[in-house]
Amino acid sequence: MDLVPTFTMMQIAVIAQKLNIYTLQSVAVSKNNVIVPTLDGQLLKITPDGKSSSIVNLVQAELGVPFGIIDQEQDLIVTVSGYLPQHYLLRIKPDGKVETIADLTQRSGFYGAPFGVTVDQGDYLVTLSTDVIESSSELVRVSPNGKISLIANLTQFGNPFGLVVQNQAIIVAQSYGQLVRVEKGEAKAIVDLKALGFGIPFDVTIWRDLLTATTNSGLVVQVDAAGKVNTIADLAKAKYQIPSGITTLGNDLIVTTNGGFVLRISG
Repeated sequence: MDLVPTFTMMQIAVIAQKLNIYTLQSVAVSKNNVIVPTLDGQLLKITPDGKSSSIVNLVQAELGVPFGIIDQEQDLIVTVSGYLPQHYLLRIKPDGKVETIADLTQRSGFYGAPFGVTVDQGDYLVTLSTDVIESSSELVRVSPNGKISLIANLTQFGNPFGLVVQNQAIIVAQSYGQLVRVEKGEAKAIVDLKALGFGIPFDVTIWRDLLTATTNSGLVVQVDAAGKVNTIADLAKAKYQIPSGITTLGNDLIVTTNGGFVLRISG
């Protein structure tokens, strides 16, 4: 694996490259393997040494393009968006068997789409746009039997992308540039990354107890409890292009980019 030092003393290792990754697609880790959704519909399993294999192709299954993804006890929970339109929250078993948790089509509407997903106390938290053009959006809770309930309307912050649970609050990356905290149904901006010059956040995770996000300016940044932002890697400058999905593997970060890279960041 190629190692590239960053200006913050981080090291970047290339796990895989030349993958068909879109900037709004997330990434997951399952049993130390990296799971990457691709624009052509595949969920790719990539081993730590870079070997890849396809778990399932959701476009070929006529379900749509996968966006949000998270591991739940070795199953993969995935949001998909099709062209009819059709939008689903799916469970993918390790053998590639697909189960539908919920049909999100009516909720997202003709011009909308589901994006991020995470697990919270046995339920699923999903960000979805009800109209991508108008940037109207919601954060919803989906029960294991498919019941959908509204947590908060996020339209004032634009389209919602990746999300993570932190200290019983839900943190959402929004297209107008903010990281937004949702607690008891109330949404409030923690920090405006775009206004501060760091770009629009795509995905967010918790790394070393701090919120860590990818942005459209090519950066991976961390935000502390006071809202102070620190750049930990400039992936555009390192010629990996724009980071999209982000998650953790042990003490390291796993980041995907629209340049087709899967990266491991440590330091």
